[in-house]
Amino acid sequence: MDNLSVFGTEDSPRIYFDAENGLLEITGRSLPENVNVFYQPVLEWVLQYVKNPQAKTKIDFKLEYLNSASSKKILELLVILKQLLAMGNELEINWYYKYGDEDMYEEGQDFEIMTKMEFNFYET
Repeated sequence: MDNLSVFGTEDSPRIYFDAENGLLEITGRSLPENVNVFYQPVLEWVLQYVKNPQAKTKIDFKLEYLNSASSKKILELLVILKQLLAMGNELEINWYYKYGDEDMYEEGQDFEIMTKMEFNFYET
């Protein structure tokens, strides 16, 4: 399976998903003009990945900001990844947020509650 690499812009996050090493990273700001078009290849990649995943998958969220439409897509991504746990695989979810950014910290907490999956929180 090929890796997925999407360059970030001022309004869209950098995406780097490495299938061979089970490393997924989303970095930057997420408020793309058309959230469905932006996230479609991301979600398709993850759907393919969960069919033949690594024993351990790690996803790092290093988001500075995300709008409500992006939040829905991130939730969709997490729901797909939750299948890994049901398959007996390990999933590590790391949520990074800038020092003092309570909004982004709370966003991560909301995802943790909605998905009922454990997150690791890192203030940077």
